[in-house]
Amino acid sequence: MQQKVLLQFACNSLVTMATRELNWATTLDTGGEAFEVLGNARKAWIYTYLRHHPSTAVQEVVEALELPERTVYDYVDDLEAAGFLEQSNGGRPAQYTANDLHLEVIDGDAKRRITPELIEAISRRLRDDDIDVYIDRHGLDGLAVALEYTREYVDGAVTHQIMAREQDITPLEAGVILDALRPVVAE
Repeated sequence: MQQKVLLQFACNSLVTMATRELNWATTLDTGGEAFEVLGNARKAWIYTYLRHHPSTAVQEVVEALELPERTVYDYVDDLEAAGFLEQSNGGRPAQYTANDLHLEVIDGDAKRRITPELIEAISRRLRDDDIDVYIDRHGLDGLAVALEYTREYVDGAVTHQIMAREQDITPLEAGVILDALRPVVAE
C-alpha cells in the first residue's frame, strides 16, 4: 500500500540539467514542512529504516535504532504529518510504512531532487563522519549534488577528478564523498 508522493515547488520554469551544471545555489529548506526532515538526520534515519522495513511498529524502531521512545513517537508523527510516512494497518500497535517520495525544488534554472536516496544519505551523517563533514562544508545542496555525481560515478560516466573540477573541490574530497555515497546508490 505504498503511495508515491510528488511535490514540485517552482519559482520559475522546470529545467533539465546535466550534472556538470549543478551547483550549490538552491537551498533545500524552501519547501516548508515537507523539507524539515532534511535538516534532521534522526528523522531521516527513521524514514530510511521504515523504507527498508515496511509495516513496522514504533517500538521496533526504538529497539533497532536505539533512540528514545518519546523521540521516535514525536518524529514519526512529524514524518506522517509531512507525508513521508503512513500508517499501514488499522490496529494497535500502529505500524508505519515510508512513502516513495519524489520531490523537487526548482528555483530559476536550478533544480534539486529529493529522493529516498537523498534522505538515506542525510541519515548516514549520524554514522559516517565523511558525510557529516561534507554536509558541514557544503550543506544539503552540496550533498544533493554529490549524490547526482555518485549515480554517474557508479555507472562509470564520471570520475572523482571530473566532479572535483566541475564543483571546484579537491579530488581527495570528491573521491571521499563518492565512496561514502556509493552504498546509497548501489542498494
